[in-house]
Amino acid sequence: MEKRHAFLTPVKNLLYALILLPALGHALPPEYNASYDVKKFGMVIAKSDYSLKHENDGIRVTQHTETKGLAALLRNDVLDESSFISSQHGQLLMTEFSYQHQSADKKNRNIQLKIDWIESGKKLQGKVSGSAHGEKLELKVDSPVWDTSSFQIPLMLNTKEKTTPQQYTMMIKGKFKNYSFITHGIEEIEVNGNTIQAIKTERDGGTKKNPVYLWLAPSLNNLPVKIEKWKKGKLQLTLSLNHAQFPADNSMEFKAAPDEPEEPDEL
Repeated sequence: MEKRHAFLTPVKNLLYALILLPALGHALPPEYNASYDVKKFGMVIAKSDYSLKHENDGIRVTQHTETKGLAALLRNDVLDESSFISSQHGQLLMTEFSYQHQSADKKNRNIQLKIDWIESGKKLQGKVSGSAHGEKLELKVDSPVWDTSSFQIPLMLNTKEKTTPQQYTMMIKGKFKNYSFITHGIEEIEVNGNTIQAIKTERDGGTKKNPVYLWLAPSLNNLPVKIEKWKKGKLQLTLSLNHAQFPADNSMEFKAAPDEPEEPDEL
C-alpha cells in the first residue's frame, strides 16, 4: 500500500506563518473535529473525540472518551470534558471547566470550576472557585491555566521548529502544576497508514520522569497526530489520530488509511 503524505500549499504556508506571529492576543486557532485511538500494549482500549469551536468571542473545547473492546468489558468508563477559553486582557484565558467521569466504582472524580480574571497593575490575577472530587475548591492563580485538553491550543499556536521551551500551568485532577514543553525538532512518523512530518514536543515530567510526547503536524495547523504518555521509563498510553477535519478548509483533512485485506497463504 502506498502511504499518503500531507503537504502545505504556498497559500497555506502563508496562512500558517500568520497564525504563528508573536502578537497572538486575540488570535483564535481554527475550528476542528478530531478522533483518536487510545492504545495500551498495542491494543485499542478507548476512543477519544475532540472538538474546538468558536463561541462568544472565545473557544469551546470538548473531549469525549469511552472505553472500547475488551477494556470496556473490564471497565466501562466514560469521560466528558468541556472548557471555555475567553479572549480578554490581550490573551486567551480559561474561564470555565467541567470534567465528568462515569465509572463502575462510582467514585466522585468530577470537577467543576470557574475562573474570574482581573488585571491589576499590569499583573494578571485569577480567582478559581468550584469543586473537585466532591470538595469545595477556592484558590488564586497569577498566570493563564490550561486543562488536559485545552493545553493543545497554545502549543498549536506557538510551536515551531527550534522554538525555545514553553512554560504553561496545567490543571491535572483539580491541581495546578507548571510544565515545560520542549521542542525536539521535525520527525517523519507513520500514523494510521499516513506518513506525516511532525514536530516532536516533550512535556517535561520533572523529577518523577513521567514525560508526555506529542507530535504536532504543521500540515494540520499543528494538531497533535500522536501522543505518548510514559511512566517510570515505560510507555503507558498512545493516542494516534484516526480522523480530523477543519470546517474552514475542506482540503485539510486526515483519514486513517483503510486496512488492506489479508491474502490467503498459498497451499
